Amino acid sequence: MVSLTVKDIKQFMNKLLISDTFDGFCVSEADIATGCTYSVNGRINTAFFTSEELASMPSSVYMTWKSIRPFAFSIIKGSRVPEFLKITFAMPDNIVSEIIENNNLDFDSETINGLFLNIKYSNDTVTMTTASSLSIFTLDHSLDEAFEKYITSFLLESDISYEE
Repeated sequence: MVSLTVKDIKQFMNKLLISDTFDGFCVSEADIATGCTYSVNGRINTAFFTSEELASMPSSVYMTWKSIRPFAFSIIKGSRVPEFLKITFAMPDNIVSEIIENNNLDFDSETINGLFLNIKYSNDTVTMTTASSLSIFTLDHSLDEAFEKYITSFLLESDISYEE
């Protein structure tokens, strides 16, 4: 697990809420506190979608940020910043597989419940924390290390400055 603090909050919020920077990630949950608190459960309601639509989604569990971002932006836009914002991104299946393959990890994707990026805005600070969930016990932290490397590379490529 790594914890990072965003250096330029305005630039980060533009990338999060306006640009497509995070659109490939899935949303486990989100909470936004403005005049009231809005909560989003990112789990896919499979009864709502056709089997073809479900098959084309990047995750079998969570909706993409691309589909939720317009609603989040509509809640936040205005002259006042939110009191609080927390988004838990879950990496889609293709990114989890890519991390395993690119780092030659000895993990079966079936044992990985999720790789998560927690974003929290509070008191004029944005922090990001990585986390993983496995269905097995292991002392092997290579998946965590590879995921941290993936996230820091993603932030660098996205021109998001941070400090540890």
